[in-house]
Amino acid sequence: MQVVEVFLVLALLCCSSWKVWSITLCKETNLDKVRPHSVSITEFGAVGDGITLNTKAFQNAIFYLNSFSDKGGAKLFVPAGRWLTGSFDLISHLTLWLDKDAVILGSTNSEDWPVVEPLPSYGRGRELPGARHRSLIYGSNLTDVIITGNEGIIDGQGSIWWSKFRNKTLDYTRPHLVELMNSTGILISNLTFLNSPFWTIHPVYCSQVTVQNVTILAPLDSPNTDGIDPGKLSAYY
Repeated sequence: MQVVEVFLVLALLCCSSWKVWSITLCKETNLDKVRPHSVSITEFGAVGDGITLNTKAFQNAIFYLNSFSDKGGAKLFVPAGRWLTGSFDLISHLTLWLDKDAVILGSTNSEDWPVVEPLPSYGRGRELPGARHRSLIYGSNLTDVIITGNEGIIDGQGSIWWSKFRNKTLDYTRPHLVELMNSTGILISNLTFLNSPFWTIHPVYCSQVTVQNVTILAPLDSPNTDGIDPGKLSAYY
């Protein structure tokens, strides 16, 4: 694992994108596209004060944008502010855009991170038998998803989870910050990811995944806050 992590860090520092199983390691893949429909999270009642819980706003906005999935897709715009939220699902043909000085904050209440079944390939949680908490930003069976912005931030506020891990008080395996399952055509770029409760970016059973121009940070003593952990990918770029 240490060798893999070193390779990931070197790849991200040296290249604008990281590509596996290709001779063009540093070739940038630009999957960005213009969506014909766009809304701001504020249109759904979200408040960017770092205190108000905006889970319902994110869920309602994405539910609304799903009606445009067969019309060229849609963009959810997150403006400057500190947007506290629990876990929410993405949809196909969606761009989640964080503007400059926009920060999505993971809730510090574990009840805002739903409990789900373990991954089939594991058969149990990574840290405990049974279920696991779902990631802050989650998607399954999706196509054409972009998570990007103008140097915005996604902060998992993972310290409460690290403490539970160290104190052996976890009820379920800790959540990842971003997890996409059984999906294809994924771009994650131009963002900073901070303080993930567990692994930071976890694409699993996916294909055609691009991660480029990202910064991933967590304290040196934070447990198992891996940067990018691809799992069982058929094609990862």
